[in-house]
Amino acid sequence: MVGGVRDRKRAETLRRIHDAAAELTKRDGLAEATVSAIAERAGVSRRTFFNYFDSKEDAVLGIQQPQISPEALDAFVEDAVGQPTVSAGSERFRRALRMTVTTLATLGLPMGQDGALMAVVASHPELLDRLRAHRDAVQHELVVVLTRRLAEENPTSQASDSARAMVLLAGAVLRYARGSEPALLDNPDQAAIDAAMAAFREALKGI
Repeated sequence: MVGGVRDRKRAETLRRIHDAAAELTKRDGLAEATVSAIAERAGVSRRTFFNYFDSKEDAVLGIQQPQISPEALDAFVEDAVGQPTVSAGSERFRRALRMTVTTLATLGLPMGQDGALMAVVASHPELLDRLRAHRDAVQHELVVVLTRRLAEENPTSQASDSARAMVLLAGAVLRYARGSEPALLDNPDQAAIDAAMAAFREALKGI
């Protein structure tokens, strides 16, 4: 119970700081949205600000460090018992995709529904660069974790190459799925993900 209250308070503080950063940036511009101004508007100290975000750019974007779900990771390494090789491979990729989705879903980025903030981001190269860097960091973290797990299962395999291919393909499938389900990261919809995977499988048959 104590942990639940603590988690809720942390989530509320994080949201308050992000909202303050986004509102000040939309109103006054990124240059004027200083850490001190954001902290004051959010009702926290500068020290508290840096306990949640590494920079004002991260606060504006709502960027958090990637947290790979232990449940998703455990599910990924489970054996597809009794399944044919092709089905087992498909199940393994589905689990990698689920882990990618759940990891991205922990990052925040709630600005997807905020057209005004999206316009601000689009007009500031430093924010776009930060988004790209963060995306790359998330992919790297996923590749590292998957490589380690794949190598444990089969030390002679090309674990790093397989992990990188899985993460890149998972990202492509996820972007495709979001085309029909924009809120996919806020509310992961397995049906939408499965439909996107089916579309990719069908397309790959012709290659």
